[in-house]
Amino acid sequence: MPFPSARERYASPGVRALSFLVVSTIAHALLARWVLSVSPAARARRRLVIATAAVLSVLLAAMRVLGWWIRARWFQGVTTIFLVELAIVVVALVPLGLVAATARATSRVVDAVEPPTGEAEKAERVSRREAIERMAGVAALGATGAVLGWGIVRGRHAFEIEEVEVRIPGWPRALDGYVIAQVSDVHVGPWVGERELDEGFEVVRRVRPDLVVATGDLVDSSAAAIDPLLARLVGVGARDGAYVILGNHDHYAHPDRVAARIVASPVKLLANEAVRIRAGDGGGFALVGVDDLSARRRPRSMRHTGPDLGRALAGVAPDLPRILLAHQPIYFREAQGRVALQLSGHTHGGQINPGVAPVKALMEFVAGRYERAGSTLWVNRGFGVVGPPARVGAPPEVTKIVLVAA
Repeated sequence: MPFPSARERYASPGVRALSFLVVSTIAHALLARWVLSVSPAARARRRLVIATAAVLSVLLAAMRVLGWWIRARWFQGVTTIFLVELAIVVVALVPLGLVAATARATSRVVDAVEPPTGEAEKAERVSRREAIERMAGVAALGATGAVLGWGIVRGRHAFEIEEVEVRIPGWPRALDGYVIAQVSDVHVGPWVGERELDEGFEVVRRVRPDLVVATGDLVDSSAAAIDPLLARLVGVGARDGAYVILGNHDHYAHPDRVAARIVASPVKLLANEAVRIRAGDGGGFALVGVDDLSARRRPRSMRHTGPDLGRALAGVAPDLPRILLAHQPIYFREAQGRVALQLSGHTHGGQINPGVAPVKALMEFVAGRYERAGSTLWVNRGFGVVGPPARVGAPPEVTKIVLVAA
């Protein structure tokens, strides 16, 4: 059975904490190096600058880890401030690098064309270059902060409907035009509450779906937060109801606790199982749901130990059209050729894409439509946020899937 590659599969909390520490340390070290290179005042306080960068690096990683145990809203708010600071630093490193390279290349050209006549003139030119580089760098940091600020204030609220038509061989003619509304990665918690749920589900209702599904990461870190989401899934009023699967964050919150709240509601949980929808309309179709890949490496429950498509399909007739709900799109490697359509999320479409999508260098499936072995994969950009509460270049998405006969 194929597994995700090392760069794509879910890392254990220890590995994730270490990765966070490494990224934070490198980012702050590079920023400190730039500050020291352009500011005489900073160079005079070199030890303080280096110590500040080191403390920020370690503090950010420590708070991120402690956040799994400390649920107090004030602590999450403070952690978020530091996460936004790190995001600004990371995103700003590229323009800062370009500013530094341009300023220094220009200085070398000027010195080659018109060499300084003495140490005083050389020092003056260096001082002028540092001043220009310093101003341009501060502008780059300010612009980065403004972009992320927009992503916090507006970007994460700018829901979009993505309409996708999928032609499925053997699809019942009686169900031509059948509509599924998909939401994913809602992350109900510190940054997705009543306001965000109301905004997003107003968009879901505009889709007028026959069926509504949520493809994992229903909560951010607490099972108790799921109830308002379940109420809104039911409130859509879809004729064929609402179905959900678990994602990696639902496993962090403990899958049994999340599952118990779902089972106590009218929403239906699919965990390595299938249900037949609209059997009376030309035979209908099979809606299949699998558990999350993260549980394969670190199961927290005897009942939720990872995806098992073979088990889910055991009672499904081979000629029945199959639509699969699987949180992580990389599961398509296992499901392709075995289902007509897989609906996934997990990636957030990168969430913060400042002109480019760095996540495309790390993940095979990021957002949108993919076709393989006669199967279609759709990756939803997600509803909520994780980490910095901002969305840039990856607006929150409600997917309208329209199913028709091939």
